[in-house]
Amino acid sequence: MKRFLTAAFVAGLCAAPALAGTMTLSFANEDGETQVWTLNDADGTATSGELTVPYTWNEETRELCAKTDDGDLCATIEDTGKEPEVGGTATYTTSTGESGTVTIMAMSE
Repeated sequence: MKRFLTAAFVAGLCAAPALAGTMTLSFANEDGETQVWTLNDADGTATSGELTVPYTWNEETRELCAKTDDGDLCATIEDTGKEPEVGGTATYTTSTGESGTVTIMAMSE
């Protein structure tokens, strides 16, 4: 569960600063597993299927964290130097040492 949540929230880091509505992200971890999450900037939640949890974004450290029953799960997103856009990708590393690639699937205001 921790790995799943952390991977999903890490992806949001690359797009969160420009988010003014919702953003759908696909997270592919190093084992090839993929998860899709939607970040909602209006209420600060991230949703995947039936699971909804609060998240925070630290633009300075590029760290995305989720509040879970198991504690905070965080991920750091690579700074690509590009503005977030549909189809954009970035790599991430979690606080547990896992890594992968996140892709922006959709954005809306």
